[in-house]
Amino acid sequence: MGIERQDWDNLWSGLNPQQPGSGRCGCWLATALLILVLLTACLATTYLAWQRFGLPLQPGLLLAPPTAISAAATAESESPISSTPEIPSLAPTVTLPSAQAATDVVARQLAAAPLLDGNLDEWAGDPVYESRFRVFTAQQWDGTDDVTATWHLAWDSDNLYVAAQVADDIHVQTQTGNQIFKGDGLSLQIDGERAADFAPTLSPDDFQINLSPGDFGGIAPSAYRFRGSSDGTMPDAPGHRIEVAARQTEQGYNLEAAIPWTDIALAPAPGSVIGVALNVNDNDTPGTAVQELMKSHIATRAFRDPTSWGTLTLN
Repeated sequence: MGIERQDWDNLWSGLNPQQPGSGRCGCWLATALLILVLLTACLATTYLAWQRFGLPLQPGLLLAPPTAISAAATAESESPISSTPEIPSLAPTVTLPSAQAATDVVARQLAAAPLLDGNLDEWAGDPVYESRFRVFTAQQWDGTDDVTATWHLAWDSDNLYVAAQVADDIHVQTQTGNQIFKGDGLSLQIDGERAADFAPTLSPDDFQINLSPGDFGGIAPSAYRFRGSSDGTMPDAPGHRIEVAARQTEQGYNLEAAIPWTDIALAPAPGSVIGVALNVNDNDTPGTAVQELMKSHIATRAFRDPTSWGTLTLN
């Protein structure tokens, strides 16, 4: 029996298996990977810009150029408001008598000098002015805002009289002399020749009178005087005749003082107008000597700038 020889070459013709076209597929895959990398890079760049500059991510917004920080905003002064982050204020320990937050205060003329004993009953009915504006905080300040001060002012031919009621739940005063501002107490800044040399710099007609209630133990009430100089500083001016009396209260303390006109180089007269800033210092850390907080009756108060103080009119 003969075996017919098969022509295998012809039988398999056209039936060879087709291999996938790997070249075209590889090209599409590479393109997709490149697009993914580019998108990832764009998103990363946008996110980093937002983190660094606070740029908005919404499309279509126009961005203003960055604002330069002015030199004045970073300049240091003798009594600056510190860079401590803003902390919500705590309520004072007591509400003092209704007071005005006026930049212009008035002192009434007295027929007889008041008794300096820390009892403020004889000041009842007089205008009351409050130091409510925070104008200085130290780096050590922890955000506690628990001090409030209200003032009365009066005068006669010999003295300028001040009476203040201070609410403060922690009393700290460890200092005497020119360091009493580092504890609880009061401070008056006075521009005696406001009409003659009203300028944003200190001069010899400018004074700072610091008043301390003492510690109601071994440290007595006291006062210290500073006087401006022609170079714009406020050096010590010892040798004053200022009298101070203080009385501790359940809420804090009362303080009265008589400041001779001769100690601030003034001759008083009805209608006279002088510059003044009424300030209260607070220290809430027992055993320390730190001016942690100052409040003033005028929000613009700056230590070296009499134009930032208010006015006092003698009625």
